[in-house]
Amino acid sequence: MKRQKISFNARVDTDEALDQVATRVGQALNCTFAEGEFQRWYAEVAHVFGLKISISGVVGIGGKKVAKIVGGVAEEGFLYAPDGSDDVEYDRVDISAYVVDLLTIRTGLEWYRPSPEDLAAEREAARGFDDMLGGVSSSRSNTGEEKKLDDR
Repeated sequence: MKRQKISFNARVDTDEALDQVATRVGQALNCTFAEGEFQRWYAEVAHVFGLKISISGVVGIGGKKVAKIVGGVAEEGFLYAPDGSDDVEYDRVDISAYVVDLLTIRTGLEWYRPSPEDLAAEREAARGFDDMLGGVSSSRSNTGEEKKLDDR
């Protein structure tokens, strides 16, 4: 039997502080965000419905300020098959389109799914930040790690 693993990935262009965006999202999803980490970087984090939801700030196309929200399965039980073995098959379900619509309706902000160009701009900005720090970290590279967010 396959397990269902849901995830989502969305963005909003905003000049609001990250904690303000997190407050709006928390009200929309009926959860509370607290300071935490996503990919070893500051984020507002909540756990709801077996998911870890992270909101972090990124630099988007043309240097615009963007808040990204990602969610993936955090429930440890999903690591194991119903029989207790670690031989698990997954059906992956991306609910990004639903989350974009729900958050747009409930927060009053215009959320969207990131395009390949959005993701490329974010990676480029992250590389520039890493270069400024002397190549200390590549932890902000988001395409590969976001795809692996729920790949345990």
